[in-house]
Amino acid sequence: MAGGSPMSASRPGRPIAPSRWRQPTPTSCCPPRRIDAMRLVVEPRPEWRRFPAVDMAGMQQLEDTLPHIRSLGIRIMSLDGPVAVSRLPYADRLVGDPDTGVLHGGAITTQIDNLCAVAMHSAIGHYVPCVTIDLRVEYLKPATPGHDVIAKAECRRVTRQVAFISAAAYHDENDPIALASCTYMLLPERESSMYETGGKQ
Repeated sequence: MAGGSPMSASRPGRPIAPSRWRQPTPTSCCPPRRIDAMRLVVEPRPEWRRFPAVDMAGMQQLEDTLPHIRSLGIRIMSLDGPVAVSRLPYADRLVGDPDTGVLHGGAITTQIDNLCAVAMHSAIGHYVPCVTIDLRVEYLKPATPGHDVIAKAECRRVTRQVAFISAAAYHDENDPIALASCTYMLLPERESSMYETGGKQ
């Protein structure tokens, strides 16, 4: 048969879809992607370079100046390019349900929001002022009473003004407590004494 769709010899008039037309199954085309499956590499823009460069010691020093982070006891565990990890220690004063001992979700949300900014600064290499413009957290299950919460955030993309970060909170990385996405606006034109050593306000 000239032109048109290929036809079945045994059943005239019924088109046979070539394999390239078939929709692949989700498991074959869209496997679950780990948070660190692809690493972002960012070339610092000229307007960012007037701010101090990021390092682990400076980042922890900055964190210690933030009253809410200091009160929660959050500590940065590691910085690796666009990826950052922090720990939220379990404490009775952070419990949201006295009957179960489960940590309040607000403490975990604060940990995630803060860590996303840390990952962004680590990715771009400088403490550029920024503000949160969107934060979405999906809680999958409660945190286990008595256990610290680990959070891991990775900066996925940075434009001239906006950064996109994904994050997870967990005890076991393969069984997350919460998943999150965060968007920040970069404000390199802003002057702030807080950013003389780096950070987010």
